[in-house]
Amino acid sequence: MGTLLHIGVPKTGTTAVQSALSDLLSRSTGDGPGIVMPGTPAEQGRAALSVLGQGLGWRKGEAMASATHWPRLVEQARAAVGTVVISSEFLCEAEPAVIRRIADDLGPDDLRVVITLRPLRQILPSAWQQYLKSGHQLRYEKWLKAVLADPPKKSVTPSFWRRHDHAAVVERWAAELGADRLTVVIPDETDHGLLMRAFDELLGLPVGTLTNGPADHGNRSMTPAEAEMFRQVNAVLRGTDVTWSEYAHLVRYGAVLRAVERYAPPADTPRLATPGWAQDRATELGTRYAAAIDALRPAGLQVIGDLKTLSAPAADAAATTPPVPTTVPIEVAVEALLAVVARATTGDRYFPSEPDRSREGLPGGEPVNIRRLPIDRLTSRQLTGVISGRVRKRLHRLSRQLPLKR
Repeated sequence: MGTLLHIGVPKTGTTAVQSALSDLLSRSTGDGPGIVMPGTPAEQGRAALSVLGQGLGWRKGEAMASATHWPRLVEQARAAVGTVVISSEFLCEAEPAVIRRIADDLGPDDLRVVITLRPLRQILPSAWQQYLKSGHQLRYEKWLKAVLADPPKKSVTPSFWRRHDHAAVVERWAAELGADRLTVVIPDETDHGLLMRAFDELLGLPVGTLTNGPADHGNRSMTPAEAEMFRQVNAVLRGTDVTWSEYAHLVRYGAVLRAVERYAPPADTPRLATPGWAQDRATELGTRYAAAIDALRPAGLQVIGDLKTLSAPAADAAATTPPVPTTVPIEVAVEALLAVVARATTGDRYFPSEPDRSREGLPGGEPVNIRRLPIDRLTSRQLTGVISGRVRKRLHRLSRQLPLKR
């Protein structure tokens, strides 16, 4: 009983955990594991942004989360019977006042917080690519120089250090809740089952209950060429009147998602390389994080995994950053263009005649065809797309029935 609150941090296996839990609950019968996840993962994410008072977008105040999302999630959590699991990597950004509110709302006596961590040097390329999907426009090495400066330029992707000063995240939550209510989990690259076993243990499940699902092609890393293509698109769009909602609809959840889903890079395609100086700096910071987190163990902090992982140097640090790509595979460009056209006309990144790969919730769920969903479950854009598609088909049929004028 009680609540297990997983607060990230981003790029540490959070999606894999959410997917495994969702898969477990979808297969459970009436006498299931006694675990409840109120709302969908997307709804939990919106609730997290709500309690943080944040939103998405590249202009201040744009696409703010509704203030009602968090109270709704709390109400669902309080009404649940069993162990409640809430998972959102946004919550690692919470400041003390927000942490206190979260604890009060969820019930501090039965609350346990889980923080998953990875070495900072491994997070850097993934984090930069995630910012690209939100309209960022700095090249990788220039971004690295800004965020790894001493002191860092926090005006560049300001959320990065709220999330990835890992010692500060753990210390903030420990100061408000007590270190004995926190568990830090550090996945092991040589033991891919450690993360799921840790959550099995925390939830009182038999070892092996939670498993890694199939690879999510929509969540793969972009190649350097793909990243540069979308970075250049961002650089142009940020100078226009395109809104965040338009960008997210057409680019983030259209062009980017379809391109990475449909294109499989050859095995020998180079990966985004982090220069040696940046890896050294990340290792230095990781050493500090490990020492600060270790200092909380006497106060009751639980650590699953090896803290030394956070400070381990890279085995293959690149001395320099490779040249910026100047070409992109034509398959990638085609898929990106098709996604924009499809999203603009149908509301989905695939056309009705294509296999529908869109999914509701997390990767790993059953495919969902928006044309077969009840109207009250469609977004306004999806509803518009369905209606316009039907109107076009009807007009096309009528035009074929009209006699031709001579």
